[in-house]
Amino acid sequence: MRRRAFTLVELLVVIAIIATVVGMVLPALGPARREALATTCRSNLRQVGVALKLYLTQSNEVMPMAAQLPSRNLNTDPRICDVLAPYIEDRGGFRCPADDQGYFEREGSSYEYNRRLGGKRVSESFLSRRWGEAKTFVLYDYKPFHGKPGEPGAANYLFADGHVGDLQ
Repeated sequence: MRRRAFTLVELLVVIAIIATVVGMVLPALGPARREALATTCRSNLRQVGVALKLYLTQSNEVMPMAAQLPSRNLNTDPRICDVLAPYIEDRGGFRCPADDQGYFEREGSSYEYNRRLGGKRVSESFLSRRWGEAKTFVLYDYKPFHGKPGEPGAANYLFADGHVGDLQ
């Protein structure tokens, strides 16, 4: 009984077909990966928003005083991640997975705090009186981690009413 084996030509044809399929699939994975990172970032920011709401219920709705860029030591205000630490189970919620510039490591958070709200009720802030809580941003990506600056969806924002979205 004679065993039939692959010839070199057949093996090369199969490898060429697999390489072609991989070549067609890989470019489609890039945008999917970016969208997955942006979705995880929005989820983390929403989690921080829940922690902020818990903080607000205990602070008579007064927003925390927190540093905008803690690593610069411009004032003695604590980092927002330290203020909200008792209200959030996982400190990883302050990290955007697309933060490839080290903000989480330096600042304790990938999200910048809108310092103009500190020490005030959201309803008393200029932003809220002018545009309403649904358009008053509280935390946002330090940089547009998810696209080119100015592009829709390039940065995620947590708004005072608790929703996460794009600045419009």
